[in-house]
Amino acid sequence: MKVCVVIPYFYPAIRYGGPIFASFHLTDEASKLGIKFNVITTNANGKENLDVKSNVFFEKNLFKIKYNKEQIRSYFSFNFFITILSDISISDVIHIQSIYSYTTPTSLFASYILNKKILISPRGSLASWSFKKRGVLKKIWISLFIKPFQSKINWLATSKKEEEEIQSIFKPKKIYYLPDGVCFETLRLKSNEVNNWSKINYIAAIGRIHKVKGFDLLIQSYSKIISKYPNLQLLIAGDDDGEKDNLLKQIITLNLESKIKFVGNLKDQNKNQFLKHAKCVVVPSHTENFGIVVVEALAQGTPVIASKNTPWMELNEYGAGICTENNVESILDSIKILLSNIDYYKKNTIQLAEKYDWKVLAKKYRVILNEIYNG
Repeated sequence: MKVCVVIPYFYPAIRYGGPIFASFHLTDEASKLGIKFNVITTNANGKENLDVKSNVFFEKNLFKIKYNKEQIRSYFSFNFFITILSDISISDVIHIQSIYSYTTPTSLFASYILNKKILISPRGSLASWSFKKRGVLKKIWISLFIKPFQSKINWLATSKKEEEEIQSIFKPKKIYYLPDGVCFETLRLKSNEVNNWSKINYIAAIGRIHKVKGFDLLIQSYSKIISKYPNLQLLIAGDDDGEKDNLLKQIITLNLESKIKFVGNLKDQNKNQFLKHAKCVVVPSHTENFGIVVVEALAQGTPVIASKNTPWMELNEYGAGICTENNVESILDSIKILLSNIDYYKKNTIQLAEKYDWKVLAKKYRVILNEIYNG
């Protein structure tokens, strides 16, 4: 079986967050199981293009990848348009991983013309929160460019929450479910690694600095707890995505400049160490289709507080953290409870994280692809 993954951005375009790592690791692990993958993407990476070979397929681990050069960043690649038909023609299943990118209707139409089996991963694009911005345009986009093909589309959700979102808009007969995951081998920390995070007493948040992440709620909650924990800092990691200035104003207003720090975008072992040494990780997002940082933190033995707008009720079931209402008082109460019972929550983290190893999930992905191919 040959599978073509069509996605507007692909690793190493980490500026686009968790889905970039998820799409890469799922493809990488599944290719080790004998599936032949071609990845069709672009060289977009935010304000700068990726420094990669473009417009040709080349080997990456056990799969092939093609970065189409964009003439208008995030909006147009001439090469993508003129080669998509031939590029997907040799594949059996076309796995499209986006909704609002121009790559989606283009590859949908090409797949329809060639009578290919189609699988789409929305990756959070259909969340109700996303329709608060340009909602009318997004609904028009869906009506014009997605729904005409919906009888041919198989859907893949990364959470039960996303499954409900897909069902409410498209009402398909079946939706496949496959969560995102982590690579435990790469998350294992070197015991002799030197780092500064172990010297700091802090709670952590991590993600692109965007309004959807709810960091303003966390800052407000934190401001109410420092009287009880005066040595506890709040460290926020991630690239600015338009919200940092607003958060800095909030921090200054609360007179917390010495307590709350932005530590930038962290990579690899530095990121792992950051997660490992935090007292807890807080994910106060207004919406998340999955939230990979939750599993990454759990894999380091760190409990997590996540909002009920994320699909992480399992935190409560496993005692590996707290899934709470997404408001200042609820987040505040959850931080107090977790810090007062830190050993209880820490001992339950690994058991939950083990469910999300990419090696396990790749086998489930293969089953799904085979069912679609043979269906």
